[in-house]
Amino acid sequence: MDPLTQFQEDVLGDVLRSIHLHSTLYCRAQLGAPWGLGVPRREVAVFHIVTAGTCWLTVEGINTPMPLSAGKLMILPHGHAHAIADHPDTPVTGFVDFVSQHPTDKNGMVHGGGEGAVTTLVCGEFQLEEYATNPLFSLLPTCLCPRSQHVRSIPWVRAIVKLVKAEASGVQPGAAAVITRLSEILFIQAVREYLSTADATEASWLGALKDPQIGQALALMHLRPSETWTVESLASCIGLSRSAFSANFTRLVGMPPMHYLTGVRLTKAASLLRTLPATLIEVALAVGYDSDVALSKAFKRRFGIAPGAYRRGSSALRVLS
Repeated sequence: MDPLTQFQEDVLGDVLRSIHLHSTLYCRAQLGAPWGLGVPRREVAVFHIVTAGTCWLTVEGINTPMPLSAGKLMILPHGHAHAIADHPDTPVTGFVDFVSQHPTDKNGMVHGGGEGAVTTLVCGEFQLEEYATNPLFSLLPTCLCPRSQHVRSIPWVRAIVKLVKAEASGVQPGAAAVITRLSEILFIQAVREYLSTADATEASWLGALKDPQIGQALALMHLRPSETWTVESLASCIGLSRSAFSANFTRLVGMPPMHYLTGVRLTKAASLLRTLPATLIEVALAVGYDSDVALSKAFKRRFGIAPGAYRRGSSALRVLS
């Protein structure tokens, strides 16, 4: 593997590892045509898996309805309003209203619609803890829909969807819990596939990652956040002058190097606070701060919440600065 590819793999691996999902299963539904469900815009990622039959997805901001067939996964990473129905012209009922009007059967399945062709769905959401801080999410399109021509990743999608289908149609205890875990794997796989096939425009985080020198700087920041990095030391490591490095980094990434490094450090700090029983000073030293006070000030300034309060509540982060 050449050095540039290794840098890309290192950084992408780091940001993928930082994704923490809390998935929730809305329902497993068996619907006879005509039927239509409307979902308002949400502050979460929404997913639908067609386990049998066919349907149509209409998404806010996309003019053309999309056909979905059995085995198809559709993820809306940014929670756009959308409708899913047996036909694009079928009137829709609000999703929450529909589910409340059709209680689940003993196997946890919702039944509704008419007497026509039957479609079965698994529907749910992903709460993305790092949505505001992970650079991947700004790259994702309105819809993520793995495509069969991407032969490297599609076997994974097919295999996991097959497992989801088996759980959704069976009567085994704990099916909902199994489906939520499988859906989390599907989300990561869908993101990986998209990144492997997306066109990297020059002025984008993905474009920066593919730049030989700026990509190396990103790798240094992500993999060695505890280093006492400065613009000068990073520029020296990649063989650029301070001014050239700062200008190129800002042009490609969209922010100055130290601002980006602060985001990397604080996002890693949040992950450590959430997943490890480390003390605040241990977290601070691990991500490049020389004291717990310095980390606390930076964390609260960026996210509007103190590290201790975040650890206790594990609320989603929002970027203030």
